[in-house]
Amino acid sequence: MEELKRACRALREDSMDFALLTSPENVVYVSGFDVPVPIGAPVDFAGGFPLALVLVNAKEEAAQLIVADTYGELAASKSWLSEPLIFPIFNHFSPLDAVSSYVDCVRKAMNDEGLAHSHAQIGIEFETLPSILLNLITCEFESVCISNAKSSLEKARRIKTTREIQLLRRSAQVADDGQQVLLDLASSGGITEFEIWAKVGQRIMEEAGKVVPIVGELVTGERTNVVTYPGGPVSRSVSLGDTGLMDISVRVDGYWADCANVVVFGGEPNKEQRRYFKAAKDAFEAAVDEMRPGVRCCDVEASVRRAFERNGFSVTHYSGHQIGATVNENPRIVPFDTSIVEAGMVFCFEPGVYAGRGGSTGARLERVVLVTDSGAEVLNQFPWGIK
Repeated sequence: MEELKRACRALREDSMDFALLTSPENVVYVSGFDVPVPIGAPVDFAGGFPLALVLVNAKEEAAQLIVADTYGELAASKSWLSEPLIFPIFNHFSPLDAVSSYVDCVRKAMNDEGLAHSHAQIGIEFETLPSILLNLITCEFESVCISNAKSSLEKARRIKTTREIQLLRRSAQVADDGQQVLLDLASSGGITEFEIWAKVGQRIMEEAGKVVPIVGELVTGERTNVVTYPGGPVSRSVSLGDTGLMDISVRVDGYWADCANVVVFGGEPNKEQRRYFKAAKDAFEAAVDEMRPGVRCCDVEASVRRAFERNGFSVTHYSGHQIGATVNENPRIVPFDTSIVEAGMVFCFEPGVYAGRGGSTGARLERVVLVTDSGAEVLNQFPWGIK
């Protein structure tokens, strides 16, 4: 697959022969296996270490997927790599040392690649590699040289492949259905944030056809006047005239969508609500108009800043980020990021403005945007909540 080839090319350019990848985003990138969110009993059995990892042979452009037995069947059906190596992490009827099982499986994979007495350069992810595996490499594979593979994989993932763009389109479509629920429910009050969130999640999973990770926030009324994480939902009942702001991130088949909308429940927006919404909308449109190959991310941020200033506001937080196998990737739309935009990059623009403590409203608008040779294509299709 093209993603594995790009990863191997980036590793070779940085003088790495192998890489042991342990972050979910890089595992899904090189293997196609959508690593489940690490919560629940399997993580408890394993003691918290990554339950899916990949050993990449950059010279041969090959890779070995290594997974816990609880993921074995799923990984075999979803990954484009050969049959995964399996390590058991729990036995119902006899004792099992999950840590030893884990280390033994990785040791076997490295020995199979001839690394026992090799002077090869191996890249690891210092941020996610468990210390038990670092100890394995340094103590039993003493001849290998260790490098940090993070920047190499970021470089590989920067421009999305055709397959990745298709997956991002699909995730945006699924997220659209979730945002439509908020729009449908905004016609009246008398519902709680919990009820809205439950209906949003139900629609998203129906559209996806399976359980998918959904994160984000839903805030209503005066709680829209500041940015607070986590921001909700809570058990609050929505009143007529309340502002509602929902920012959701959805992952489908390993790739994310991230989008936000603003509504007014049960009636027409007042002057203040319209003023904040207009400022956020103008800023979003300014970013879309500016986004094209060759511009810098800081130039896009400057266009957002000017749009806010024309509406009497200032920038309150970063204005966007790339998206892909993680929900928030570099580069970002901030004044200090001079990265050059290229066709095939996929961003989320999310300019926001808030009345602050004591105020009654706020607005943040976000959609997924693909950079093409001719400019920007907005992938989300849900309508804005205020006209």
